[in-house]
Amino acid sequence: MTRMQLGIFRAPDLSPGGRVIERTAVRGVLFRGPELLLLTSRHGDYKFPGGGVEPGESFDQALRREFREECGYDGIAVGRELTTTREEVPAIDAEYDVFAMTSHYFACTGGTPGVGQTLEGYEADLQLAPVWVTVGEALAANRAVRDSGVGVMRWLAREIAVLEWLSERSR
Repeated sequence: MTRMQLGIFRAPDLSPGGRVIERTAVRGVLFRGPELLLLTSRHGDYKFPGGGVEPGESFDQALRREFREECGYDGIAVGRELTTTREEVPAIDAEYDVFAMTSHYFACTGGTPGVGQTLEGYEADLQLAPVWVTVGEALAANRAVRDSGVGVMRWLAREIAVLEWLSERSR
């Protein structure tokens, strides 16, 4: 697989320009045979494990921390970067107009379950849980949730694009 940026997902109602707050995130792509370790929510959608890189953290450190917190997995080995995405949405913080996040997706291997999840408030509210699922199953579920309009999470466009990209490469 060759690293490439899959696209920019910009909220349609977002005005051009404005004050931008930037966030960098890392996300893990961990396969076990044909199945991928993803997080499912109470809405039935799937997202890749990962999140924001904290000050002073390397991408590797942040991704290993996120696997531990979100999936309860330790011992993840972070490999090469596969792709990136960029999202631009209205900022929640009144000091800014745009929240822009670049997500870096990395191939991962290894890992052992058993440390238990440590979810943030919104993650616990969504009842995020780690599951092994095929790319096709996750893609179909995310499209169905997106199309239903129920519980549409802002990450659906991003995760659908990455799942489609992975699906094309596995053919």
